[in-house]
Amino acid sequence: MTRVILLSPVWRLVTAALAATALLTLPTYVLALVLLEPVPPIVMERSFALGTALPALVAWGIARAFRGAVSVRDARLRIARADVALDVGASAIAAVQPWWLPLPTAGLRLVLAGGERVPFRLADRTLAGALDAVDAAGVDTSAARRHPTAVWAATRRPWSLGELVLKFGVLTVLPASLLFYTHQHIAYGGTFGQWYLEGPRAYWTTFAHYWATTAILLVSYASFWRGGTEVIVWLTAAIAPSAAKTVRRVAEAICAIAYYAGVPVLLALRYLAP
Repeated sequence: MTRVILLSPVWRLVTAALAATALLTLPTYVLALVLLEPVPPIVMERSFALGTALPALVAWGIARAFRGAVSVRDARLRIARADVALDVGASAIAAVQPWWLPLPTAGLRLVLAGGERVPFRLADRTLAGALDAVDAAGVDTSAARRHPTAVWAATRRPWSLGELVLKFGVLTVLPASLLFYTHQHIAYGGTFGQWYLEGPRAYWTTFAHYWATTAILLVSYASFWRGGTEVIVWLTAAIAPSAAKTVRRVAEAICAIAYYAGVPVLLALRYLAP
């Protein structure tokens, strides 16, 4: 049994639109910092919450609600989730077609011999499990595995919530604290100036705003590198599939350097600027 997300065409369209909205708005926060007048923290936080986080969470919730499984029984592919089950004979499947646009994640459709399509799309982060299940039923998936999206998806590593929390939550405290410290000295004349003048609640509220806006900007900054990585790896998968994994490793290393070394450098340049 292989765990997948089973989406109807309509729900695939909805989740793809939500995911695209979240992804397309991510880079705008850094762009706003560079191109516009200073944006008040509360404005940036609300924009991020409504324009990026909310669509992403809704898309994630839909995907969770439509989790299902694919298994093989007597040369038949069983596609099931909590509310529906469908058995498809392997001989009835004429083609396995990965999505050209991997949104909300990588996925594929099954085309039947009569030209009709199985009413559910199989979405899977790496597509490996879904393709293996279809292959185990006796369906030839060799062409599907050569598809650029399938090659691209196979290079992706497992998703880790803990890594994201550490990268954009915990480690964000360091640059946020530096910026907050600077603000306190400029606006209140000392590290605890606001505390003495307005009280601890105002002090920690200001720090929370600095932490939140710093986290948003770092996520936005990282999205530039991540977006470039995914496009480059996909294009490599289309042009030179055998090199896709190598390009992925190199691109991931560049992303790590750009974030963990680039952010301190950018902060230093900001403080050294005349």
